[in-house]
Amino acid sequence: MIQRFAPWLTILACLICVSSTLAGSLDHNFEQGNKLYTEGDYAGAIQEYEKIVSAEYESAELYYNLGNAYFREGQLGLAIVNYIRAVRLDPGDDDIQANLAFARQFAIDKIEISEETILLDYINSFFDSFTLNGITWIAVVLYLLTMVIILVRFIYNRYHVPTPVFAAILLLFVVAVVFTGAKLDRDVLTRRGVVLVQQADVKNGPGEDFNTKFTAHAGLMFVIEREEAGYYWVNFENRLKGWIPKAVAAEI
Repeated sequence: MIQRFAPWLTILACLICVSSTLAGSLDHNFEQGNKLYTEGDYAGAIQEYEKIVSAEYESAELYYNLGNAYFREGQLGLAIVNYIRAVRLDPGDDDIQANLAFARQFAIDKIEISEETILLDYINSFFDSFTLNGITWIAVVLYLLTMVIILVRFIYNRYHVPTPVFAAILLLFVVAVVFTGAKLDRDVLTRRGVVLVQQADVKNGPGEDFNTKFTAHAGLMFVIEREEAGYYWVNFENRLKGWIPKAVAAEI
């Protein structure tokens, strides 16, 4: 019996060993990146942090530090990209929120303030206060609680759960499901991006031969509606639309 499972045990031991070695290497990269950042070598810190990102590891702290390093290097677009990624993983971190807001003040393209804009800011702030995993777990717990109440009250008739309590839990469950769907659409299904370069020509078609409609600058955010021939057709947050080269932007 032991001999039968020996190859699998060997493979498992190798996987554990490789995983442990990789984790140790990433920890070293992170510590080295922090050291270089403290010393003022922001380019070196970026290299160390990006090695971790390339290994497909992510954390709010990693993206936050990477955003700080890019901001210090004067790369506003990449700083904002990483701050937003950090916010998605840890929306309750005040430092991340503060640095994102501070960095966005340096964007050349200003957003016209209106009642609609203020309302959208409140809505976005509300959505950003939750993670997708967090709100999904809330919906799952409320679903299980609803099923338990239905079983004990309407099927087995063993316990009497007051109707207002059941109605309140059911309502919370419905709200959580709707909110989870909206959060999923906003953070996962809706593709968003940020302009990276100091100046980017926005065209009226997907190609260099098309006329330039206007110029977008680093830090301007947009929603990607479709892509074609190396260009994104986007809706910018300042309500302008156009085609922008994929090479000058980063998808969040």
